[in-house]
Amino acid sequence: MGDEFSIEDALIILQRRFLSFLLPVLVLAPLGIIAVMLLPAKYTAQGTILVESQQIPTDLVRSTVNAYAQERISTIRQRVMTRNRLLEVADEYDLFPRSLGLSESERAALMRERLKVNVITAAGRNNRDGTIAFTVSYTDTSARNAYLVANKFMTLFLNEDVRSRTAGASNTTEFFEREANRLRNAVADMETRVAEYKQKNSDALPEHLNMHLSMLERARSDLNAAKTSISQLEEERRFLETQLISGASGDNSVTAELARLESELARLRATYRDNYPEVVAKREEIASIKARMAPSAEIQRLRDGLAAAEDKLTAAENANPADPEAVAAAETEVEAARNALSDRISKETRKGASDISGVQIEGRIAVIDNRIRMLNKQIDELLKQIADLEQRVSRTPEVERGIANLNRDYDNLFSEYQEVLAKQQDAQLAENLEENRQAEKFSILEPALQPDKPSSPDRGKLTVLALFAALAAGGGAALGMELLQAKLRGRTHLAGIIEAQPIAVIPYIHSEADNKNTLWRRFIGGAAGKLFRRTKLAPQEPEPAL
Repeated sequence: MGDEFSIEDALIILQRRFLSFLLPVLVLAPLGIIAVMLLPAKYTAQGTILVESQQIPTDLVRSTVNAYAQERISTIRQRVMTRNRLLEVADEYDLFPRSLGLSESERAALMRERLKVNVITAAGRNNRDGTIAFTVSYTDTSARNAYLVANKFMTLFLNEDVRSRTAGASNTTEFFEREANRLRNAVADMETRVAEYKQKNSDALPEHLNMHLSMLERARSDLNAAKTSISQLEEERRFLETQLISGASGDNSVTAELARLESELARLRATYRDNYPEVVAKREEIASIKARMAPSAEIQRLRDGLAAAEDKLTAAENANPADPEAVAAAETEVEAARNALSDRISKETRKGASDISGVQIEGRIAVIDNRIRMLNKQIDELLKQIADLEQRVSRTPEVERGIANLNRDYDNLFSEYQEVLAKQQDAQLAENLEENRQAEKFSILEPALQPDKPSSPDRGKLTVLALFAALAAGGGAALGMELLQAKLRGRTHLAGIIEAQPIAVIPYIHSEADNKNTLWRRFIGGAAGKLFRRTKLAPQEPEPAL
């Protein structure tokens, strides 16, 4: 049996299996229409939220919220449509009565299914992704519930947008504030390190290098001057000692006599022994002259006082630790003792004593010795000062490198601190921008209104679909009956079986049973027959008989 169907075959099957076709249609079509009519009406309330651009130019104040509008909408949608939030809204408006017996998960799922968020985009917008608005809609069997819930979620979207933007700006400001405090403390610590390092190496700071070099040069000059002074004083001392020994002075009466007697004593001792009376006499005479040349008791006392003052000064200098006040007092005492001795010698010299010249020379020698001692002390101090200054100068490059490293770290840290401060100020401006609602924001363009007619179902379209479904079911039933009984359908079927075209076509001849059919059956059959006769082909060349 051939498997190909033509319009002629379909009309033949329809005519033959009309009841098989009609019964499903008569049963299913009313049922479908009734089902469509019984579907509950659903109402959809929809509002539009506008995405407004920042009102202040971004060149002046830049917002800290850099997410695209679509990204923000998706994020807010996830936060708004959480399970707990959906259940709160459902309980607030009693969307699912307890009589329905729905669990919390089922109620949350139904809420997500009914709530729709659609983004509206346009090219050339400043928010970069082209989003200009988005709609929020909610579908419910109650028009009032749809209206209330849609507006509720629009309010939630707006509030969440304000909260998220403000919180984001506030978090940014707090972050930079913490960073600024951290860097401020770090800068303070670095300043303390620099100060401590400079204090520790205050004797070798680079800014004091020229001063140290000048002090070193001056100390070396003072050292050379002190050494020169010592040389001059030693030369004078030797001269005075020579004068004292040779008796060379302004009054030669005593010293010349002493020289003469010492010369005679030397001559006698070369000839006689020491106990020779004349030798003894000369020695006694010489001793008498020397006794007359010896300093007075007052001068001897002053010399002893000078020696004691010098010993006291030496003890003060050698004390550990040395007391600068005690050393200064001892130096003042030595200077006073030296001046007193010099004054006494000058006073006795002015009396015109014939034997005072030797005393004056000895006093001058004592003063010279004291001066030499003071100069040696000054030389020791100058040598210490020179060594200290040389050490400072030699340490200066190392200290300069250390300070340069610390200053470099300080400059980098301070520069970072200044940069963070600038960012903190920008973040604070951005936070003020968000708090004053001057940045990019969501605003209600069209609030959700209470719908006056249902959005679904579309009963007209569903009715047509139900009719078409009933017709399709009837056609399927008729075709199935035809295929199960396997009858000859027409000339196309016959040609497919015998593999040849028929010589002639005999029209359908109604039987008595056909005449007994109802009028509508006869009408349908006649219409199908007329259509069959219009579609039959002209006779072809006869083929050899089988």
